[in-house]
Amino acid sequence: MTDPGGSASVDGTVVDADQPYGYSRLPQRQEQFAQAAAQLKASDGWSAAGPKELVADLALEGGGVKGIAIVGAVSVLAEAGYRFSRVAGTSAGAIAATLIAAISKAQKPMSSLKGYLDGLSFVQFMPEGKIHRFLDHDFGKAGGALADADILARQMGLYSGDYLAEWLTPILHDDLGVRTFADLKITLEEDPGMSLPENRRYRLVVHTSDVTRGQLVHLPWDYNYYGHDRDTEDVVGAVRASMSIPFFFEPVTFESLAADVDIPQPGGGVVTAHYDAGTVTWVDGGMLRNFPIDAFARIDGAPPRWPTIGIKLSSLQKSFGATTGAATTYKLARACLSTMMNEWDAYSVDESTAARTIFVDNAGLTATDFDLTTAQQDELFLNGVRAATAFVIEMGDRGHVPRSAQEARASGIVNG
Repeated sequence: MTDPGGSASVDGTVVDADQPYGYSRLPQRQEQFAQAAAQLKASDGWSAAGPKELVADLALEGGGVKGIAIVGAVSVLAEAGYRFSRVAGTSAGAIAATLIAAISKAQKPMSSLKGYLDGLSFVQFMPEGKIHRFLDHDFGKAGGALADADILARQMGLYSGDYLAEWLTPILHDDLGVRTFADLKITLEEDPGMSLPENRRYRLVVHTSDVTRGQLVHLPWDYNYYGHDRDTEDVVGAVRASMSIPFFFEPVTFESLAADVDIPQPGGGVVTAHYDAGTVTWVDGGMLRNFPIDAFARIDGAPPRWPTIGIKLSSLQKSFGATTGAATTYKLARACLSTMMNEWDAYSVDESTAARTIFVDNAGLTATDFDLTTAQQDELFLNGVRAATAFVIEMGDRGHVPRSAQEARASGIVNG
């Protein structure tokens, strides 16, 4: 599906602080984009009663620092006129998803998204001042390896991750008026056509991996499995759990209360499952679900009213070179962790959702390259802009964004 292809030479996209969304295109490309957006609104817009509007749910992939590219892609969709009803995200995608949902709830312009992310200092995630590359690179000098090993012998992550709360809390609480998940609820009065059950009627869902119970956790949907009221739980705490890259950041320990949960059965009726009180350990949701494209699928069998648009932080891979198997225990462990974090749902993306996914070139950066230069941050941002611009133009030409896996398969563009 949509790949950013060429760079600035194709569309003249550059960072431009004087523009509402922080970028500008060549006039010809801008006109092409505007025409495509207008065509999409006319042919693919949705309306409950009044004028048509472009509406989409979003699914945002995790990817650490690569999440900057999400801002560029979402900014383009907003420029095209899209309103975002619900947003699902994992890890860095959870950070962006939370801001998008909160901005939408506060009815602020989506152009403010980049301003908030510009205030995030990635190097502050590493207060010790030493750049570790535990996950994404082989150990280099022995001194660096020993330093990492010494830290991990005393704690469960190289870095605390506390900076996320320091940065995100005032934005959500003070600027956007979001503290708990109750602030992100969607009522039937607001959206009478939704089919989601009551426990899923929120603008936001983030994913974390419960390595104690061995399962994927959707927050706020699944707080009842831990004996907690969804509406009273802190949004920042859920995001902090979702971005806890194993061994890189300290995991989140969550106090679980005794809980009895009714689980619906395929043939009707329910089975009650009991959970004793205790503690659980939550880490990055990317271990189990890095790309939540189906989070908001209708459960009543009715046709989707609008699409879920995915944003994936890698180009659509079409060529696979020769490989070499793991030769050491360390390399095997690292490969296992990388597979869990990055490739869990690659097949489903390629086969059933590529036609509704924006694939963004990650500029060769990895999730834990927190020592990004300004030029690298700009490149990621512009890659998101270019990829989403190409997506809008292509969908405008086709007149429709696929709304389901079946439509994606039938579109003729699943394989790029």
